[in-house]
Amino acid sequence: MADWLISIGLHMTLRTQRSNLIMKKQFLILLTIIGSFNIAHGNQTADTATRNLTSYQITSLQVLGQVWGFLKYYHPNVAKGQLNWDSVLIAKIPVFLVAGNARALNEVVLTWLNELGKVPACTQCDNTLTDRLSYNFDTAWITHRGFNGELVSKLQYILTNRSQGACYYAAYGTTHQIKIINEEAYGSPGFRYPSPDYRLLTLFRYWNIVNYFSPYKYITSKKWDSVLTELIPPFYQAKDELQYQLNIIKMIGMLEDGHSTFSGAGWSRQIRNLIGDYSYLPFSCFIVEGKAVVDLITNDSLCKAQGIALNDVIVSIDGETIEERINKYWPFICNASNKEGGLFALCNSFLFAGNTGNCAITRLTPQGVTTSLNIERSKSPLPYAPPVPIVWKMLPDNIGYIDMSELQTRDVDKIMDSLGATRGIIIDIRNHPNDTWPVIAARLSSHTYLAPRMIYPDLSYPGMYKYYGDRIAGKDQSSPYAGKVVLLVNEHTKSHGEYSAMALQGAAKTITIGSTTSGADGDWTEWIVLPGQFKTRFSGLGVYDLDGTVAQKKGVNIDIVCKPTIKGLQQGRDELIEAAIKVINGK
Repeated sequence: MADWLISIGLHMTLRTQRSNLIMKKQFLILLTIIGSFNIAHGNQTADTATRNLTSYQITSLQVLGQVWGFLKYYHPNVAKGQLNWDSVLIAKIPVFLVAGNARALNEVVLTWLNELGKVPACTQCDNTLTDRLSYNFDTAWITHRGFNGELVSKLQYILTNRSQGACYYAAYGTTHQIKIINEEAYGSPGFRYPSPDYRLLTLFRYWNIVNYFSPYKYITSKKWDSVLTELIPPFYQAKDELQYQLNIIKMIGMLEDGHSTFSGAGWSRQIRNLIGDYSYLPFSCFIVEGKAVVDLITNDSLCKAQGIALNDVIVSIDGETIEERINKYWPFICNASNKEGGLFALCNSFLFAGNTGNCAITRLTPQGVTTSLNIERSKSPLPYAPPVPIVWKMLPDNIGYIDMSELQTRDVDKIMDSLGATRGIIIDIRNHPNDTWPVIAARLSSHTYLAPRMIYPDLSYPGMYKYYGDRIAGKDQSSPYAGKVVLLVNEHTKSHGEYSAMALQGAAKTITIGSTTSGADGDWTEWIVLPGQFKTRFSGLGVYDLDGTVAQKKGVNIDIVCKPTIKGLQQGRDELIEAAIKVINGK
């Protein structure tokens, strides 16, 4: 026990000793030990401290969450890792809960800032907005929270004289996206449903990481400040493990980011029962006219053995209509930027999920008759053995076709040479392509051009972003490909697929046909850990289309909207390719 107490004390003490703060530090250490002791010895407070919060307590906790996150990334002593900042939060929660009015709240925050010591003037801090993007930067709460002049002045001083250099909690990843580091996972079983204070830690940690390092926070349906206000009561008052973990899923989903995801061994048995352990199939589907249509056979032998064929139209699963299944599982979809992306995510995760290995489906025949079939689903991924794809081919009327999902850079020039005399080329990006667009663009363009721009977080000024250097694509040439170029996109066009489409749109006078893409672009962060050993991530870089608009959520620009139909699929037709052929033929 003595070693444990010493460890906490060392973490809680500033490495730079200040004699006038010793008493305050010891007080913080004591509060931290008490909070840690409660967690280490079971979840005794979790059931007793779930009382309803008053409206002012919610306000006070929101202030705590914002100030705690601001100091975490801005205050030099905190940002350098000189305090165990999680423990400080746990110690401060009861103090903020009893601050019953604005005056008391001001005093609590002022006392806190004084405990942290004086912030030296920063001679390195560049406080100009030159070459910075401030879409996500929001410190209006400092002046709009009703703080007194002294407190506003202290917070603004920290803002101006913020920490510089390496941050203990954030660094750059491989592509300059953010990498969240040195966060405690709290992996013991008790943290699957921790005490109210640690449930708030989960919320405050994630909310602040997004607040300072998500490039798309500013385009969420709800203002990110209001998300914090909304989630404080359900996190603090969660009555059991299920409710707490559903709150985590909801919290992640409120970022509306198609690169978001969640993972963790600590998910409750209740959640697993709600979703179903058996979710893997030898095929994938997409939603057409409210039905689930088989669009890819991932294991031909297993599908043949079970009687599943490409373009099968499925109208019910385990006795529930597809609409009922969508509504049932929609609350678990936290990795969607838009509705189309959400349906794509659902089809690739929970749509067929259940708690048994057998699944009863109802299919719709081309004659309008329904037939029943029992198929098998698995707890673990099945062997992936899809049919050999056709990378390129010739279509009628001297029209070429390229499927970018399997296209390799080394093959582009040879294929383009083969298609050089065609009347047009259809480039199919209803998939996740390799990084082949630059080589294709060099064959399509008559001049160099600026590719879609990307931004990355400015760690010297958390919340601000900077542009990457301009990426020049294409090449100056007198004889680029002379035929028409049509791009095909849909909800399967996501992330690098969307960037590829946007980049090719600038290479030539392309025509884009299809439907709303997933609206998730910009790589993703490395894994972010949350208490309970849960993990999540989100888009790490911002991407802006050739016309300057943000690509996230809205998807790529489309010239002709075209969607498949049940009738067309049952006839084995690809109506987007048919539309592209008409466009190339001038029809």
